[in-house]
Amino acid sequence: MRPRLFGTLFFANYLTRALALYRSLATHFAEPFTLLALCMDELSADILEELNLPNLRILRIGELEACYPELARVKPSRSIGEYSWTCTPALMRFMLTQVGTGASIAYLDADLMFFSDVQPVFDEWGANDILIHEHRYAPQHRHMIRTSGTFNVGLVAIRHTPQGARCLARWYEQCIAVCVLDGTRGLCGDQGYLDEWPALYDRLTVSQHKGAGLAPWNIEQYELSNQGDGTYVDGVPLIFYHYHAFRWLGARLGHALVLPSLGYDFTAQQLRLIYSPYVAALAEAERSARRTRSGVELAQPHMGRDEKSAWSRWRLFTTTARS
Repeated sequence: MRPRLFGTLFFANYLTRALALYRSLATHFAEPFTLLALCMDELSADILEELNLPNLRILRIGELEACYPELARVKPSRSIGEYSWTCTPALMRFMLTQVGTGASIAYLDADLMFFSDVQPVFDEWGANDILIHEHRYAPQHRHMIRTSGTFNVGLVAIRHTPQGARCLARWYEQCIAVCVLDGTRGLCGDQGYLDEWPALYDRLTVSQHKGAGLAPWNIEQYELSNQGDGTYVDGVPLIFYHYHAFRWLGARLGHALVLPSLGYDFTAQQLRLIYSPYVAALAEAERSARRTRSGVELAQPHMGRDEKSAWSRWRLFTTTARS
């Protein structure tokens, strides 16, 4: 059984990414679904309310904090990133209360985009209670396992069963206690805790699909192709890509200046097949968001100090193809 309820979370600076995720899911998910959008600030919630998108349900952070008071207690002591990671298992626990026993839910990072139907991953999952996927680092990035862990939180699916609920409860308690980036202690926000899951849960599936979880840290070891009906990875359909460390300076006059991913290099083919469609999707999302009354308050992105030092990697993309 495939999930019908998906969830993601974001602040206003990631709103256009969340909109690109939503539209890609709507394009490639053949059955009725709901995307529960946890808005970490009021601006993102206000813009989504004005857009009034089908199959998208808004959850304001205050509502989640009312359900899980521990969130509000730790919030003042955490950075924006740390608090966002803390909220991931809380959001999933809330989602589990919205579905019946035996039904499933799936969390998605806001900076994912789907290229094809995710059903092959759910077919792998079968009747198990927990679904995760590995980073599958390319050889030159395998040192990252020490700080980022084996598994990636980009997509995590849970079934409403005793083991699924127990997994989320433990994860939530761990993130409430400690949710920081500290490689010396093997801590990576909410993500490092997943490394223990295979030993703890016997009803867990680790996806082996090459098209699930393609990302900057593993793309170099795969062969991409366009076979007319979509993008393929080593001959299998690309399902979703994780646009980690993507930097967007906005679209102007049919072009957008972006940094595909700080710290990584890409071939012309990778930029054409993976990044150009995302730039077009973000440009469309930015236009729709800024047409709302609240959208005029969206801050214009700017280039930070680290990004200025990588100026030679910035790319100018044409965005008019999908206007």
